[in-house]
Amino acid sequence: MTTPAAEGARKVLIVMSDLLFRSKIDEVARRVGLELRAAKSFEQLDRQLAAGAPALAIVDLEEGAFDAFGAIARVRASSPQTPVIGFAGHGNADAIQRGREAGATVLARSGFTAKLPELLTQVAERERARSAG
Repeated sequence: MTTPAAEGARKVLIVMSDLLFRSKIDEVARRVGLELRAAKSFEQLDRQLAAGAPALAIVDLEEGAFDAFGAIARVRASSPQTPVIGFAGHGNADAIQRGREAGATVLARSGFTAKLPELLTQVAERERARSAG
């Protein structure tokens, strides 16, 4: 029987409503063997977290549909071991500071986009090693 934590392995949870950006992340995730799960509301987020701790959570700190910082708090409360990466425009100092205070590693949107393949490859390799050993 698999545990909820094992069921979440190799899944990346993204908290954003931007379909274009989500599809870019999904493309990279699939390429490295990760499955993308999206949440566009607290209800969806809670459902995804209940299904198992994700290998990584990615949060758009400029999300307009719901409170991104509350989303980080929910991920932290449900899955404290899950790394959380937040991103915002480099000029949005308030969102960057609040994301850090909420417990996320925060990158500027352009830096996040540039580092995305490397970040997801590292997560995939970590999850493969974890499941092998």
